[in-house]
Amino acid sequence: MSILGAAGGELTLSAKEVQFEGKPAYKFELSAISGEFLSKIFLVRDYLASWVDPKTFRSLRFEKHTVEGKRVRDDLIEFDYANRTAYRDGKPIAIEENTFDSLSSIYYIRLLDLDRGEPVSMTVVSRRLFPLSVVVLGRETITTPAGTFRTVRVEPQGPEGVIGKGKTLTLWLTDDERKMPVQLKSKLKIGTLTGKLKAVERQ
Repeated sequence: MSILGAAGGELTLSAKEVQFEGKPAYKFELSAISGEFLSKIFLVRDYLASWVDPKTFRSLRFEKHTVEGKRVRDDLIEFDYANRTAYRDGKPIAIEENTFDSLSSIYYIRLLDLDRGEPVSMTVVSRRLFPLSVVVLGRETITTPAGTFRTVRVEPQGPEGVIGKGKTLTLWLTDDERKMPVQLKSKLKIGTLTGKLKAVERQ
């Protein structure tokens, strides 16, 4: 990651098969750690984890632990589809049959048909339930430390936003069946954060 033209730190995305309450699930994780330069201005220590049903891709559990500047926050969302309710830190939120959290929604974009030429809608829960539209902005060839890629540029748009109210996120996914994220940009209070793919590891 870089911000204000300088190295900002590292962001790691991971996905693996796990068991959730005795059933198969996918677990997605995201960690963002600011480097020495950015930490002096704005310390970042973020960790997000999402468990999803491998058949429907709907969220089963979501955890978020963040340190951003002087703000420290922990969130937990548990999903009860039998009662169409999610519990955010114990408080109920009405949900739909297939609902995503802020992290699983990013992974779900990789399953979408991005050649349709029209926005794709989904429902996401954070502080509340809100609609999210995935808009295709175009195709570009970009270069990252991991190589040069032909990409599809997409932007999830909604009243809450994937990463928070008032914050934008633009993703560059490889223009192939993998739709691997190779670049992202987000506007923050202190400038624009840019992340470029450094490496891919298989476990």
